[in-house]
Amino acid sequence: MTYILGLTGGIASGKSTVAKIFADNGAKVIDADQVSRQVVQVGTVGIKKIQQTFGGQILAADGQIDRKRLGQIVFSDSLALKKLTAITGPLIREELHRQLANLQHQQAKLVILMIPLLFEADYQKWCNETMSVTLAPKKQLQRLQQRDQLSLVEAQARINAQMSAEKRNQLANYVISNDDGVGALEKQVIKWLQERNLR
Repeated sequence: MTYILGLTGGIASGKSTVAKIFADNGAKVIDADQVSRQVVQVGTVGIKKIQQTFGGQILAADGQIDRKRLGQIVFSDSLALKKLTAITGPLIREELHRQLANLQHQQAKLVILMIPLLFEADYQKWCNETMSVTLAPKKQLQRLQQRDQLSLVEAQARINAQMSAEKRNQLANYVISNDDGVGALEKQVIKWLQERNLR
């Protein structure tokens, strides 16, 4: 029986680091961000629909989606973000379901479903348990600015476009803090695994 943990957290809160710690301890990880890139590769239905909706301006010279340009459009306009989600959401869900079914078929012991919009898109129904990674707002803002080369206003707009950390943490079964670095994160993950006999 595969145990499914839904892993979420705000943008730049440290979800990938937590997923890597899980992977290092034998878990299989399905990353919704990777899937979201897959479903809009050149030649896919996803990229065609996005181009029809937002025009050729969102394509880079190589025909791929210019993620920075598209990000600027959708994170400054909630209606545009809804349109994008309506296109990509079903495609992402279908691919996530396919990957999860595949791992269940292989009888994986623990699968981490890393999904930023876990609760917003109702993926918690797929999970035995959910975990939220939290980071102090000031640190989160700094990390996001540095990571994605964004201005303060752009970074804040991306954080504001998501569910609040308070609400996410209330909905999650388990909350882990990324305020004290990777070592502390690792201890929290190991503790979680040991408590559930999954290590």
